[in-house]
Amino acid sequence: MNIRKVILIASALVIALASCSKNELPGVSDRAIGFQTASYTTRVGIEGTVFPTSETFGVYAWAEGTIGDYFMDNERISYTAADGIWRPSSTYYWPKNTTIDFWGYYPYGMSGFTITSDKIAYSGYDVEAGQQDVMYSSKSVGFGDNPDGSGQGIDGSGGVPILFHHALSKVTIFARLAFDRMEEEDGTVYEWELTVNKTTLSDFFKKGGAEFTLADEPSEGLVEWIKPVDADTNRVWTNDGSKTSKSHNGPIKVVEDEAVEILPEFFTLPQALDTLGQKVTVDFTITTKRNGAEFLSETLTKSAYVYLEEIPAWEINHKIIYTLVFSPIELGPEGRPSIIRSEEHT
Repeated sequence: MNIRKVILIASALVIALASCSKNELPGVSDRAIGFQTASYTTRVGIEGTVFPTSETFGVYAWAEGTIGDYFMDNERISYTAADGIWRPSSTYYWPKNTTIDFWGYYPYGMSGFTITSDKIAYSGYDVEAGQQDVMYSSKSVGFGDNPDGSGQGIDGSGGVPILFHHALSKVTIFARLAFDRMEEEDGTVYEWELTVNKTTLSDFFKKGGAEFTLADEPSEGLVEWIKPVDADTNRVWTNDGSKTSKSHNGPIKVVEDEAVEILPEFFTLPQALDTLGQKVTVDFTITTKRNGAEFLSETLTKSAYVYLEEIPAWEINHKIIYTLVFSPIELGPEGRPSIIRSEEHT
């Protein structure tokens, strides 16, 4: 799994022709069209994960040489446990002497996109309203009924491969203490306990669109879609300016040895980050003990922008993990601890 991980040390917190088909083509074989969901490539989920058999997805298909007309028009595809093949709700049979191209999407029935033989266009899609794993497949090009290799195209009689890719991004935030104990030269021991009361990620874009264009190569097999890029070559969507926020309430105890999740992962619109834009705010309580006795307890609110030079964007098909490291390393008057900014790491 290829996951971008960021550690921010600071207090400033840092997924056939039918027996009566929609497009009549001359001559059909006796083999029905089915699908196999290949392990999908992902940075949002787990690499090698197979599409869940409990879910369904949609498929569009085009016959060789046709433009505009669909051979399959938004067919719902479901898993058949008896033979391990995914099948459309209507039965389609392989046409003879021609090949078929296929494209799949998830979730089935979603709105806000159009598909042609060479372009996927998402428009006005509100990620926050759905919080669904929007996926698109590579285009499966040049498949036919060719089990013995004497016919046309790549043999799809055992199931046309559908390889999904995630169209969105995911973000999650963890936190830990840099250390929870310090002993001074005179033997005085300070200990810290920290509890996160609330975490909020704010001012990020939630709605927009994106166009994916079909790559020129290869001419058959699984052909990828070229992701959109912005002026800074970030692979992101175009937002419409509307923003949202995401919060999670505690209490959550933050410890030294292991990062704990303080904002559960969620889907978000792929977007460029602004140096003075998207922001994380944490409300937390820190308690100081001196020689075992409670010395001070205070509740603080700290904020920081999440833009980093090494993470200038939440890109398509990426999961971003921020780890906020609370570091009480300065002792002020009367031993009052400070949470200060230190260096940042990736």
